[in-house]
Amino acid sequence: MKDVLKAQEEKAFWGYEFLTWLWYRSEVEGGELEVPAMGPVSLWIEDRIVLGSLDTESKENILKDGDVSRSGEAAAALKLGKKLQQARFGMIREDREYRFVLDGTHLDWNSVKLPTTLAEEADDWHATALVRQSLIGECVDVFDALFQQFSQARISATWGGEVLPAMATWIAEKEGG
Repeated sequence: MKDVLKAQEEKAFWGYEFLTWLWYRSEVEGGELEVPAMGPVSLWIEDRIVLGSLDTESKENILKDGDVSRSGEAAAALKLGKKLQQARFGMIREDREYRFVLDGTHLDWNSVKLPTTLAEEADDWHATALVRQSLIGECVDVFDALFQQFSQARISATWGGEVLPAMATWIAEKEGG
């Protein structure tokens, strides 16, 4: 069991880098991300983030309330080399709006708020269950596609030559840090 936990801890950087990459893309691309085979998705960070580092003994930064992703504290933490460990995201795909917390350690989902459906308003529990299952699937499919995009970028030669320098510029230009 210790080996499994050690392996999870050693690989947690993938989730932290993924969340930080999503944050970067959502800001640089104006919140509109193109998801392969799914089309455009609006994505933003809401009112809660947790930043930390696997490399240092420094404490994590938990920021909540307000525009935390654009705060001076978030900019300073990024400049110290911290990565996004957890965030509350908002997402719109077509006319459906989602809210959820994504934890980078294990890529766990928490506090998922799905769009209200017509079936819910009609009190048809069976139809509601099927529609909600479909909505959960859509949300997961979007993030699977984004994680695949991230993974391909992460293992490519462009990661060190293009993506990391662009992210470093984004971090350096963040206000308040």
